[in-house]
Amino acid sequence: MNMYLKVCNPYNSKVIKIIKCDDTKSVNNKIKKLKKLNWNSKKKSIFFKKVKKELIKQKTFLVNLIVNEVGVSFKDAAYEVERSIICADMSSKIIKKIVKNYHSNFLITNKTEANIKIIEEPMKLIFAITPFNLPLVLAIHKIFPAIIADVPIVFKPSEKTPLSSLNLLELLMKCGLEKNFLKLIITKKPEKITKHIIKNFEVDCISFTGSSRVGLDLQKIITSSKNSLKKYIPELGGCSSLIICEDSDLNLAVKITIDGCFKYSGQRCTSVRRVIVHNKIANKFIKKLFEKVKNLSFGDPKQKTINVGSLIDRSAINLVTQRIKKSIKNGSKLIYGNIIKGNSLSPTILDHVNLNMEVVAKETFGPICAIIRSKNISESIKLANQTKYQMACGLITKNKNYIKKVFKLVSVGQLSVNGAPGYRNESAPFGGFGASGNGEKEGIYLASKALKKLRVVYNHNL
Repeated sequence: MNMYLKVCNPYNSKVIKIIKCDDTKSVNNKIKKLKKLNWNSKKKSIFFKKVKKELIKQKTFLVNLIVNEVGVSFKDAAYEVERSIICADMSSKIIKKIVKNYHSNFLITNKTEANIKIIEEPMKLIFAITPFNLPLVLAIHKIFPAIIADVPIVFKPSEKTPLSSLNLLELLMKCGLEKNFLKLIITKKPEKITKHIIKNFEVDCISFTGSSRVGLDLQKIITSSKNSLKKYIPELGGCSSLIICEDSDLNLAVKITIDGCFKYSGQRCTSVRRVIVHNKIANKFIKKLFEKVKNLSFGDPKQKTINVGSLIDRSAINLVTQRIKKSIKNGSKLIYGNIIKGNSLSPTILDHVNLNMEVVAKETFGPICAIIRSKNISESIKLANQTKYQMACGLITKNKNYIKKVFKLVSVGQLSVNGAPGYRNESAPFGGFGASGNGEKEGIYLASKALKKLRVVYNHNL
């Protein structure tokens, strides 16, 4: 019996589209058809240039699609499409560097040793999984490196936001991608289908972006697979801190806080969860922040003037507001917000938050600015480190010694000085440690290299 998936508008819960789901049989058939591209670097570069042009051509359509299926504001959706265009542009420009084998350059040998050759080969098959947020650019983060490395890919987008991925597949095929290189999996039962695919012998790499809880569950499935060991590339949750020092430019601090806490409705792994402010400037900072935040509009994301759109569904609203309520009950002070329209939550400011409160102890996907006061830079660093997540951190200061100290003592995947933790260059390494990841990195270059396996040939000249 065929199963169908209802894709709903996050703001009003109305059905947007109904899609036929895959079952284990259709998944097996799709995997059997997968084939490598065998394209040279020139052909790949030309392909990505075509993709860039098509993304630009479809920009208005893509923005509307993201707004409709994710519920974020037009501004946030446009930002995601721009990032996608940048990914295509960077892929076309650095393709030759990525496909070149540099490994022999680092060998140290002597004349009496056998001649050594290092061969870099693509893996057999990658299984990629993405979450509901950033459905276009996160799909691109998985698919573009697979194309560059020439590793066929079976890709499962979130069952909540599959439309951007389906459109991306059509776009890539229009630009010349062969139909049996990439197969999308649509399912209402992600746990069952995911487990089934991981156990397939042909899959030798799993690349996952999503929550730490699901990421750890996947790791257990991978290690329990009796077929073979598999490479695992997880990009997991975050609980990023923004440290605002006593010498900070308050206008800059407010701007970065708004961007870090409220962009994409706070539904990013690099969203700011903890705003750690020096007590000396806390009151002035909060006053300036309040004046700006009270003018931010929220609600139906189809209104182009909206600053903050909706959360992904009603259960997300319930979870976030429950954590806000608990924090207020346990001593935090509501400065502004905690208002609901449809499935949209207003930008919310909480003061006097402590690390025991769920709103900052856990990854809370919502537009919340949770302010924690500190006495000095040492206490700020201590507060920033009191989390199992090690994804990103932001620091606002003019003090070079503070910058050196935070860089040395706060162990995160990326530190942004006088910028939001969520800032990234699409070609640079990206990924965290601890509950945020295992040290494997995304970014066009490293994500592509990660899909290669190395073989060594020793020629003894006999």
